[in-house]
Amino acid sequence: MSTTRISAPAHVAGGSLTFMGVLRSEWIKFRSLRSTKLLLLFTFVAMVGVGAFAAWVRGMVVQGIMEFGAAGPPGRELPTTGAPKMTIDQAIAAANQQGLNIYGTPIAGLQLGILVLGALAVLLIASEFGTGMIRSTITAVPKRLPVFFAKAIVLVVVSYILTLVAAFVTFLVSMPILGIYDINMSLDMDGVLRSILLGGVYVAGVALIGLSLGTLLRSAAAGIVVLVALFFLLEIATSLLGLVPGDFWKYVSQYIPSVAGGRMLEIGDKAAFISPLSGGLIFLAWIVVITVPAIVSFKNRDI
Repeated sequence: MSTTRISAPAHVAGGSLTFMGVLRSEWIKFRSLRSTKLLLLFTFVAMVGVGAFAAWVRGMVVQGIMEFGAAGPPGRELPTTGAPKMTIDQAIAAANQQGLNIYGTPIAGLQLGILVLGALAVLLIASEFGTGMIRSTITAVPKRLPVFFAKAIVLVVVSYILTLVAAFVTFLVSMPILGIYDINMSLDMDGVLRSILLGGVYVAGVALIGLSLGTLLRSAAAGIVVLVALFFLLEIATSLLGLVPGDFWKYVSQYIPSVAGGRMLEIGDKAAFISPLSGGLIFLAWIVVITVPAIVSFKNRDI
């Protein structure tokens, strides 16, 4: 990741350093990199594209369930005669029972946003440690913590806004696609608007975790590897614990950050599963557990 030379943050009369000056400096660093702009544009387009493709696939699945029932064979051509085995509402309910949330289509590209924006957050701080630019930053801001908080604010705001806009655009694109299969989706449906708004919170939280990992490990490669392990590989590993005898191991996977954060976006309680509120609190706890040590490390460790 390339770096850009930035002048020291603004000072108010009398020479005292202002947090707004630090924040403005970090924002200039962030937006002045062409690679960052291109990456954000790619992420936006990709998230919308994934959502549109998901809408088409989910519409096909619902249509197949209507014709063949919940256990219908995939890939089989639909019959041209005969009454459907299910109504559209019954087919959507059957798809939801199989883990396919039809009305979660606007946030179908969320996993891509998590990966890219989380990695970008790691790079934002780790690249400064790698190039030594962090020394100039700390010289300009001796208290250090305003630098971390300014970077966190920039990342959280950008991640939330990008995810929110991408989700709304995906919603608008998905409506006519789902409409082809007689699936009507609107913002006043239970869970649609809520998942869009909280989807941005989820990605912003992942970005904050990425920034913290980059601060703790001071290595872009190590930070990204740990991030991927936390939000992608850990879910696979903990799901295998369900094979271990004992009820305790069956529920361990529900408390990892990716599952808890995903549960936060859903509506309603599920059998043997944490509630959306509990999922949000668990995800918040993960953010605190990783961010607080990063703040302490940034404040006290030698640069």
